[in-house]
Amino acid sequence: MTRISGVSGGNIVKFALCFLILSIVTYVFTQSYLKGPSVQEKSFQLVSTRDYQSNVPEIDLSQIRANDSVDMVGELKSKYGAITYKGIHQRSTTLTPEEQKLYEICVKNAQHDREHNGSAFWPKEQIRRTHHTYLKKKDSVMFEIGGNKGNDASEFVRLYNPRYLILEPLEEYANILKNKFKDNPKVTVINLGLGVKNEIAMVNIEGNNACATSKFSGKNGNTPLFVTNTTEFLLKAGVGMFDVDLMSMNCEGCEFEALETLLSTNIVEHFKNIQFATHSTIPGLKDPFPRYCKIQSLLARTHRPTYQYKLIWESWRRKDVE
Repeated sequence: MTRISGVSGGNIVKFALCFLILSIVTYVFTQSYLKGPSVQEKSFQLVSTRDYQSNVPEIDLSQIRANDSVDMVGELKSKYGAITYKGIHQRSTTLTPEEQKLYEICVKNAQHDREHNGSAFWPKEQIRRTHHTYLKKKDSVMFEIGGNKGNDASEFVRLYNPRYLILEPLEEYANILKNKFKDNPKVTVINLGLGVKNEIAMVNIEGNNACATSKFSGKNGNTPLFVTNTTEFLLKAGVGMFDVDLMSMNCEGCEFEALETLLSTNIVEHFKNIQFATHSTIPGLKDPFPRYCKIQSLLARTHRPTYQYKLIWESWRRKDVE
């Protein structure tokens, strides 16, 4: 079989299939709703964030399926009505003078915070699972970015059993998750990760059960890691039609790109709680302390921390939510 840059032709087909759902949906709605360049010029291109202020296409969420679970948004669609997006727009990411002061303090203290909070957090690490008792309410919705083999997901299901969307960018582990939750109709697994753009990174599997595998490690490998644009995916998953009770991120550095992209639009306001790990020591990850501190400043506009071990694990709640 022909190989291109170490990737077999069969695998190239598999890589393309991972994005097929997104590209088909985008193509259909590009034809129907978007103005501008011709269909030939725009076909199979994802909608740019520049288009969110106007002519945002209506999106058929039933196209997003990853296993045999009940259509993730079927019940939500009947509850909330037609799927249309209004008022989705970009937000300024320029810090105010007061935000800049807090940012500079954060950067100055970052090394100390990471060293201190690492030893403080791990004896209490169950907080990242037990902290979210609000998920017990009926129809709660949770997104997890970086499912791995489902250790966290199993606990969230056991404790709360929310409507649960799990994203896992490694095909092998996405399949493990699909099999693990195949009998739970409230869980949907999709073989994708979140970032700033659509890409397939070739990585080495690292760590116990691939727990340290990252596209930022700077090591070229032979295992595909599938990533899609954060804003585009969240719109297609229905965020904006309903609020997400919790998004939890533990994705070996992807939290930087995902949060930066999320905070660049007002879609962040549709997340009641955002929990994330911070992987600031990954080789190849650029400027982790300044980026982390800017994320803190931007997130503080709409959310407040409910527990926080800076640069290790933390959770933020939207300010209007008790």
